[in-house]
Amino acid sequence: MPQVFGLSPLVVTAACNSGQVGGTGNPGGSDGAAGAGGAPAGSGGGGSTATGSGGGAGSMVTGTGGGAGGSTTAGSGGSNAADGAAGATPPPDAPASGTCVTTATEFCDDFEGGALDMQRWKLNKPSASASITVDDLHAHGGKYAVHVKVVPNQQSTAMINTAVNFPMTPNAFYARMFVYFSPDIPAATGANPDMHSGFLLGNGNNDRGNVQAGVGLSGFNSNKQWLSYSIFYANPKFEFGPSSRSMIVANQWLCVEIFEDGSNPATEIRQIWVDDKELPELKTDSARAAGGQSNHLPPKWASVSFGIWEYHPIPTLSDMWIDDVRISSKKIGCAN
Repeated sequence: MPQVFGLSPLVVTAACNSGQVGGTGNPGGSDGAAGAGGAPAGSGGGGSTATGSGGGAGSMVTGTGGGAGGSTTAGSGGSNAADGAAGATPPPDAPASGTCVTTATEFCDDFEGGALDMQRWKLNKPSASASITVDDLHAHGGKYAVHVKVVPNQQSTAMINTAVNFPMTPNAFYARMFVYFSPDIPAATGANPDMHSGFLLGNGNNDRGNVQAGVGLSGFNSNKQWLSYSIFYANPKFEFGPSSRSMIVANQWLCVEIFEDGSNPATEIRQIWVDDKELPELKTDSARAAGGQSNHLPPKWASVSFGIWEYHPIPTLSDMWIDDVRISSKKIGCAN
């Protein structure tokens, strides 16, 4: 996958004030300024953003919609925690796909039934113009894959969500998907300066309210970069996360895996791999990034979502295929 080295990880303050993770309603609210900071990976300095008030508490688990977020103020420099405190030592890899059976700690779906199993999945598609189907236009393995379709340059949410494995003990999980973006992942321009979107998200509640965290497309001044981010929606609202050096490549299958670790009740730790290569600049530690902000404790993970959550419109992305999804208590990798 093409790499763009020499780019400093962006100081990421999504500042999107989206509605909560819910079954109805699109994100809303005004945008705020980016936080200060932005040291190279490994040396800390990821920006953070706090707000005076959060949106209504929606829930992906219950399917209720969230309210609009409050106003956002510029945040102070936190840390991207590439050298931060580690979570639990990763366990041995999960079993190969041929032996993967959905259990309390393992979830597998290759969509070869040709349709979504609605006993395992729930749809989060408040955008009437979006669609979620299973088709054979692109498939990573086998014949079928999930096809998420949205209208370009129109803010949309279209995700599939599962809670089959949750809650997990300890409070941590790995999630992996193969994903194909089409026709293009754009770079930010003057007309579209912020295209922050989420593609693979963990959902849950901490001591204050709803938390949404995972990997997506970077926001302000993005050059097609991955974003590792968390949004703590309750008051005081807090969101943070660094951008990658590497670019998201369209029109080919990519293997994306996240580790969300809330086993330490004092902080949320995240790691991200693309095509089995860890992106160390995307490792985050919510306690370090918060810089004293109180709403940063890890949620009790309750579900995982795959698809598109556009906090701001993406002008050229219309289609996304998702295949060979896995969730596990162990490191998964791309070969499994």
